[in-house]
Amino acid sequence: MRADETNPTERATTERGLERSLEADAREVEAEFAHPAPTRTPRLVTVVTAVVVAALGGGLITIQARVNGELALELGDGYTAALISFFVGLVVIAVTTAVSAKARRGIRMIPSAVRSGQLPWWMLLGGLAGALLVLSQGLAVAIIGVALFTVAVVAGQTIGSLVIDARGMGRVPPKPVTLTRVVGTIVVIGSVALSVSPQINASAPFLVLLLPLIAGCLTGWQQAVNGQVRTTVGSPVAATFVNFIGGTLLLGIVAIVHVSIAGLPASLPSNPLLYLGGVFGVIFITIAAITVPLVGVLLQGLAAVTGQLVAALVIEALFPAPGTTLQVVTVLGTLLTIVGLVISVIPKRKRVAPAAS
Repeated sequence: MRADETNPTERATTERGLERSLEADAREVEAEFAHPAPTRTPRLVTVVTAVVVAALGGGLITIQARVNGELALELGDGYTAALISFFVGLVVIAVTTAVSAKARRGIRMIPSAVRSGQLPWWMLLGGLAGALLVLSQGLAVAIIGVALFTVAVVAGQTIGSLVIDARGMGRVPPKPVTLTRVVGTIVVIGSVALSVSPQINASAPFLVLLLPLIAGCLTGWQQAVNGQVRTTVGSPVAATFVNFIGGTLLLGIVAIVHVSIAGLPASLPSNPLLYLGGVFGVIFITIAAITVPLVGVLLQGLAAVTGQLVAALVIEALFPAPGTTLQVVTVLGTLLTIVGLVISVIPKRKRVAPAAS
């Protein structure tokens, strides 16, 4: 029998097997075209982009502080100034929510998410932490100065952020507290202290320092819960709206009590730029709600602090306050803060398993 002569049954079996193999390959190709695998942005690129955006948002907080400070000075009332800032932000984010179908859908999802336990009710209270930070500015800065206040807030924010990242929160799993993040955090805190060292008053009362320290810790918690709301309802605008509702209500109560004791301000400032502080706050909270789920509370906080210092350095260089001069240590501290942030972004190296011999 010749080599090309085979049993008909065997040949039929071989042909059927080949047909099934070709059909399976065709189904795989068809499925690949129908549901292509998404192109994933490299993790480092995503992190770096989110960190840069968070730093830009932090820069807006410095501008907001300058605007709110001027408003408080014009009014002669820091409590009313804080309420006006939050209320303007609430109006802006309410209008944005009204014109955004995605944001409106996110707001409608909140009650059912709370009832089902998917979103714990206390995660809707992030705005209270923001209001507490604004109040602590009015209560503590006059006693301990802006420099110590900044160091206390930054220290509290980074410590709180480290704890939240290490433990996780809600549906966000814990993020590894790597050596680079710890070193970066230490560098950032030390750099902030160096930046403001010419203005530090060593005789500040400890209990007054404790207030901004607690406010800083709660700021990290605020960004974490706002990020959770955004992740649950799929809308950073909705998360920001909820944040401003809580903060405005708290500041409204405090302002009413203060006005009942001290009375209303004599008049409102005529400069419209002084009412933009709340707009900057809206942008910052929205950015934080977007970036926290991507990079975690710690990196977002470090980036925001770095952005604040860089913006403060630029403002001081271009528009110095009367009687102040730009210090060399301030420039050096700001540059070191950027170095600390870069160190924190460095990813943890993955161990490569040895090849089998």
